[in-house]
Amino acid sequence: MPSYRSLRTLLQGFQSFEGINLGYSVYLKRWAGAVRTISNKPHADDVIGIDLGTTNSRLAVMEGQVPIVIDSAIGLATPSFVAVSGEEKYLVGEIAKCHALADPSKMLFKMKNLIGKRFDDPEVQKLKSMVPYKIFEGSNGAALIEASNQQFSPTQVYAFILGEMKKSAEAYLKRPISKAVIAVPMYFSVPQRKETELAGKKAGLDVLGIIDEPIAAALSSGNGLIAVFDLGGGKFDVSILEISQGVIRVKARNGDSFLGGDEFDRALLEHLVEEIRSVHSVDVTADRVTIMRLREAAEKAKVELSYSTEAVICDIFGTELGPKSVKITITRSKFEDIVDHLVERIKFHCQNCLKDAGISVDEVDEVILVGGMTSVPRVQQIVQECFRKFPSTMMNPEEAVAVGATIQAGLIMTDQKRLLPGVTPLSLGIETLGGTFARIINRNSRIPIKGSRIFSTECDNQRSVCFRILQGEREMASDNMFLGELEFTGIPPVPQGMPRIELTFDIGINGILSVCAKHKGREQVARFQLTLGLDEEYVRGMVKEGILYGWRDKKKYTLARVRSMAAIMIGKVETILHNKPTIPEELHGRALSALADLRAAMESENPHMTVSRIVAAESVAEDALWWGVPDESSDDDF
Repeated sequence: MPSYRSLRTLLQGFQSFEGINLGYSVYLKRWAGAVRTISNKPHADDVIGIDLGTTNSRLAVMEGQVPIVIDSAIGLATPSFVAVSGEEKYLVGEIAKCHALADPSKMLFKMKNLIGKRFDDPEVQKLKSMVPYKIFEGSNGAALIEASNQQFSPTQVYAFILGEMKKSAEAYLKRPISKAVIAVPMYFSVPQRKETELAGKKAGLDVLGIIDEPIAAALSSGNGLIAVFDLGGGKFDVSILEISQGVIRVKARNGDSFLGGDEFDRALLEHLVEEIRSVHSVDVTADRVTIMRLREAAEKAKVELSYSTEAVICDIFGTELGPKSVKITITRSKFEDIVDHLVERIKFHCQNCLKDAGISVDEVDEVILVGGMTSVPRVQQIVQECFRKFPSTMMNPEEAVAVGATIQAGLIMTDQKRLLPGVTPLSLGIETLGGTFARIINRNSRIPIKGSRIFSTECDNQRSVCFRILQGEREMASDNMFLGELEFTGIPPVPQGMPRIELTFDIGINGILSVCAKHKGREQVARFQLTLGLDEEYVRGMVKEGILYGWRDKKKYTLARVRSMAAIMIGKVETILHNKPTIPEELHGRALSALADLRAAMESENPHMTVSRIVAAESVAEDALWWGVPDESSDDDF
């Protein structure tokens, strides 16, 4: 099996996909010679997928066949808030939330509870007492809103938010965006869906489709019964879906449009207000600015308690006797007591959903988490209690819906596209270390076309490499079409990673693929007859599979590559220990411990952990490698 030339490239590729700091500077010193990375050209004509949330909104775009979640200008999700700052002047997102701290009456939010609804709707009436802006009845009976002496429809406010999302996507891609798929709650009525589409049009978007949020989250799941547990900022929704051969059927749905992170914040806020009343004998409920600050503090404390056992809330508020400061410590157990009644409501809805679906909890094959509130430990605990299994970790719960909406966008665009004549219908490449697919010629490349990449050996003294030629759009080699093999022999016995084998794919106008492997002037060639006129439905099916499973495939790809890196590192450390039997016992023990940790990490499904263990093993390897080598530096060098 061929391998990439250097660990440096693998680490760089992993970092670019996961977006984390891996600390791989050690590798940059040791192994030079990077390989050209796989091209990830924008797919689906830059159509974007949008998760228009009650509290936060997110968007993603296809790059290659993998949805990439795009952050807002400040690197976070876009808060679904609009602030009225003047006549026809509106702020959107984080800046709107900050602006509203000074004057809460100018902040517009919770549009998801209003859009497409009549004023006499019970949920609208309930919301009137929960928001600082005015909700009134329009001439046609629709619910309208007023802030800063200006009137708006919920659709217009939605359009402001979607317009901001469009700007973020255009800033990221550096070109105009005009098409989108928007995810909405499953319980949205036809008028609500039409108003959402209208909001997109007002924002300058051609809305190709509206997709239900749980279906978006489960779009790339395999066959079986899937429970989608969606607890966001403004609502709770649990669904049981049955997936069979790509067809998704909703078996049951339950939830509460007024049960979400906001309710948890409100419960903690009420506790803070009561604490202030008890300790300072002051009622701050009439002070809107103080309440807004405390609400913000409660939200931050809730987030902090997801990874810490306690949070400290500090604030200053005015009284008749002057300003007073408050410092309140909230432990995780106290927070869980405060929100216990909300957790019980969640449990109730989960049990009802299973009952409505007519299935037992043991029949559920997978649980998918959606929404930022699923990071709360007590919420995760109730998920396991209700479904008796650990939820899937394949997707970030806060990104799952945006990713699914983008996958749907890619599928829609694939159906709309015509296959181009005179181009490669599917990508061509080889199987590499870890069973992954390395593209050498991308799909839709105009013929004639030639592409080359550098590969190397997998182990020391390897005398031959077998290149398995593949065609397809999946990230894992086993999911693509096998065309044939080219075995390159006569490699000199040298350490792993030293030979530079150039592999070239050359497709002529006659559709014949020539594969040539070359090393130090020696070359071997194999030729394969390609069927360029593949059945259109077959090609579309292959492309759709690549889009549908691209996100999960990329996760598998990353895990496979990282495990390959780990195996290479284990071999290098063992070689150093073998060649240096006299290193100090303490250093030898550290090396063995690092190897044990790395082997254990390889068995996990966590590539982040494995990479950190690789870096730790490399650090020990460096110490062992240079132990006993005289320091040749001196003051004369300076």
